[in-house]
Amino acid sequence: MEVFRSRRGVSPVIATVILVATAITIAVAVAYWMGGITSQYTRFEKVEILSAYCELTEWALWGDKDGDEIPQESDDDAYPCWVIELDLRNTGTTEATIVGAFVNAKAIGDFGYINGTYYYIQAYEESIDAANLLDFEADEKMTIEPGSSRKIILVMLDVSALANPPSELPYTFTSGTTIEVALHSGAGNNYMKMVTLT
Repeated sequence: MEVFRSRRGVSPVIATVILVATAITIAVAVAYWMGGITSQYTRFEKVEILSAYCELTEWALWGDKDGDEIPQESDDDAYPCWVIELDLRNTGTTEATIVGAFVNAKAIGDFGYINGTYYYIQAYEESIDAANLLDFEADEKMTIEPGSSRKIILVMLDVSALANPPSELPYTFTSGTTIEVALHSGAGNNYMKMVTLT
């Protein structure tokens, strides 16, 4: 019996320290694990349209206005157009992909063609240049990284200026008309802005 009496257990203080350290270690491990899981489900896109600027100007984009059988070759082929610049910023945590543009809830590709090639409404990214043309009907996209800004430009032909307008015009907008411009993302979100044509 003397042998057993001489043995001493772990001090209550040391036992408490060991238990607390173990609990903290397990809590930190669980927190990291839960953080990894939640980050997979909390990534989101959010595109803000910071500003919209509209200007009526002339661009040689749509055909042979001067009748020399050489379309879009000079300013003599320039038609009045509304140029709408939308400044975008992705304030979300994942990249946003713009896959379509709409005017008054109608896809710009649905407004039809002129000369079988150009839409009545065209979309460009960053600047009006052939290399920057966004053909959403051909599944072209514009990507906006998280925290970055981009610009999308819509050019709308003033169809009333056409020398030989089609029998059924795709729209009859005039200066002073307010239209709804919407951008559709690959995640299924719509980002809208009301724009008054100048």
